[in-house]
Amino acid sequence: MVFKQAIYIVAARRTPFGTYGGKLKDYTATHLQELANRAALQQAKLPPDAIDSVIVGNVSQTSTYAIMLARHAALGAGVPIHVPALIVNRLCGSGFQAIVNSGQEIALGDSNIVLCGGTENMSQSPYAVRGTRFGTKLGQSIELEDTVWASLTDGYANVTMSITGY
Repeated sequence: MVFKQAIYIVAARRTPFGTYGGKLKDYTATHLQELANRAALQQAKLPPDAIDSVIVGNVSQTSTYAIMLARHAALGAGVPIHVPALIVNRLCGSGFQAIVNSGQEIALGDSNIVLCGGTENMSQSPYAVRGTRFGTKLGQSIELEDTVWASLTDGYANVTMSITGY
């Protein structure tokens, strides 16, 4: 199947880059994406209710409600509640995958205008304690897992995510 419909990127705004534990450490990835959404809509001179779908790339869901990151960032930017939102994860390529999925929605006629992006805040990655949900035995040693490093290492291939073929 070959699609001949042209697809255009009409605005581009990005979330800021910072250093680990730096000035952006207290901003959730959701909030950073909301700011980028607002800026992109303003640049494109589009009202939020013109959006048919929202797709956001995110690797590590680091804040309490990050599982709903795409939806909350869209709602915060004024996109109506009935507009569907999707988070995609392709590790380092997550933001690019959001663009690909957006183009596919347009090419298939599922959407006319898609708000897409990608966001992270690795400074907010929590420590985890595995195996304690159902209690611990007296004297059992509790080990903290640094979810930044654990989630960015492919335990099967024993390499970091940045050098894999993801």
